[in-house]
Amino acid sequence: MQEQQKGCSYYCQRCSMFIPVLFVLALIGWSYYAFMIAYGGRIEDLATRVLVSILYHVILILFLWSYMMAIFTQPGRPPPQYYLTEDEHMNMRATDRGREVLQSVSARVTVQERTTTGAMRYCDICKCMKPDRAHHCSMCMQCVLKMDHHCPWVGNCVGFTNYKYFVLFLAYTCLYTLFITLCCIPYITNVWRHRSDDPLNFHVLIMFLISLVFFLTVFGLFSFHIYLLIHNKTTFESSRAPCFRGGFADSKHYDLGGFENFKQVFGDSPYLWVLPVFSSKGNGYEYDTRAYTNARTDVPARTP
Repeated sequence: MQEQQKGCSYYCQRCSMFIPVLFVLALIGWSYYAFMIAYGGRIEDLATRVLVSILYHVILILFLWSYMMAIFTQPGRPPPQYYLTEDEHMNMRATDRGREVLQSVSARVTVQERTTTGAMRYCDICKCMKPDRAHHCSMCMQCVLKMDHHCPWVGNCVGFTNYKYFVLFLAYTCLYTLFITLCCIPYITNVWRHRSDDPLNFHVLIMFLISLVFFLTVFGLFSFHIYLLIHNKTTFESSRAPCFRGGFADSKHYDLGGFENFKQVFGDSPYLWVLPVFSSKGNGYEYDTRAYTNARTDVPARTP
């Protein structure tokens, strides 16, 4: 039903969301030329040129791999049992028994979070009970599991199934831009000091300045998400603590300790931590909490 409600304007909006992505890809393509041709062609020592080229391509592959996974991985939707049936929705709208209907639906799902008034969290657009930590994205027109935010630079929501990819994308963006910046410094310094016959290449200079600016900017965002990661919070939860039964808000409800919080997103295997492959723990709609640290640690991961 939700898919039928999406008209032409929705799909036009979805297409326009990829304009920043195309800009980033174009910038990466230009930086490849600037580094490998404009800069790499000026490295006289063959061994150094080969080593720099190998390191650059390894970082670039991990960078692009993480970026593509963050873009094309669905962030996660609520499972079918959270959606109201047609009869339940009609009954909810035709009578004043909305609270009773939601109570009956909550009997078949696991939900702890409530609104600030203590009511069940229900999405009238998606016609579903919101799982814990889920929110509705007005850009994607869907409820997203463990929604962090909607990122225009990936043209996608960042949620349960692609949050690891997003964090790795930030990490490899920092590494990529830092690597380019450090490589360019000796070349630019040498040209400036010795006023050599080889003038400073325009592409190398612009690449250096853009890389430095991007590194400083993205590193701040990366640091913020590392903070969220080790405290088991989302961007939503960092600005407003989730509410639970009884009407109380608890900003540390999902905090299991720094290392365990890290493993909730990156998984138990250290071999997979640096790779953009799914290794997060849990299913996206049931979560361990400080009060139930041994409750659901073996729930298999689900991807939509």
